[in-house]
Amino acid sequence: MEVITALDFNEIEKAKSLVKSVGSCINYYKVGLELFVSSGPAIIDWLKSEGKNVFLDLKFHDIPNTASHAVSAAANYGADIINIHTQGGVDMMKMCVDKLNDECSKKGLKRPLLIGVTLLTSLDEAHLNEYGINDYSSVGYVLKLAGLAKECGLDGVVSSAQETKIIKENLGKEFLTITPGIRPLGNDVTDQKRVVTPKDALLLGSDYIVVGRPITKADNPAAAAESIIKEING
Repeated sequence: MEVITALDFNEIEKAKSLVKSVGSCINYYKVGLELFVSSGPAIIDWLKSEGKNVFLDLKFHDIPNTASHAVSAAANYGADIINIHTQGGVDMMKMCVDKLNDECSKKGLKRPLLIGVTLLTSLDEAHLNEYGINDYSSVGYVLKLAGLAKECGLDGVVSSAQETKIIKENLGKEFLTITPGIRPLGNDVTDQKRVVTPKDALLLGSDYIVVGRPITKADNPAAAAESIIKEING
C-alpha cells in the first residue's frame, strides 16, 4: 500500500517546503484544487524534478466533451494519477478513457491511472437522504458507482476504506482503490465522516491512502509520516 501526502496549500513554496521536510519516506503527493489553482502546473513540474509521483486531484466533472478534453490536457503534465467524478455519467467516463488513451498513444506519453471519485468522505447517508437517493446505503451507492467506473474502463476509484473490502470482493483485487479520510490513531477526524486508520485501510485492501493534515499540520512532518508508515507495517 502506498501513502500519498496531500499538499493542501495555497502557495507553492509551502508545498515545496513540506516535501523537502518529509524527505524520502513519501514518494506520492496529491495536488488538489487549492494548490493547482494557485500555482498551476509548476508544482507538478517541480515534484517530477524531485523524483516524486503525482496524483492530480482535480475531480473533473462536466459534460463528456469538456471533461474528456480536460483529462487529455492533464495527461501532458506528467501526472501519474488523474481523477474524474463517476457521477458525471457513463458517457463522460467512457469518453474520458478513450480521449486519454488516444492522447497518450498519439504523443507517446506514459498513461496515467484514471480514477473515479465515488462518494466524498465528507458525505454519508444523511447526504443521500437529503438528495433523495433513498435506494442505497452509502456502501451500496459507492459500489454501484464503482461498478459503472469499471465497466467504462477506469482503473479504480476513490472511496472510503470502509467500502474497499466490498469493492474488491465484487470488482476484483486488480481494480484499484484510493482511500482518503485517513486518520492515524488518536487524530481528530475534523470534517470527515467515513474515516479509518492507516492500518485498517491496509487490512481492508486499499491500494493507496491519502493523508493530509496528520502530516502537513504536524510539528514534525517527517516524524509524522514515518509514524504512519510504521503503523502500517507494524
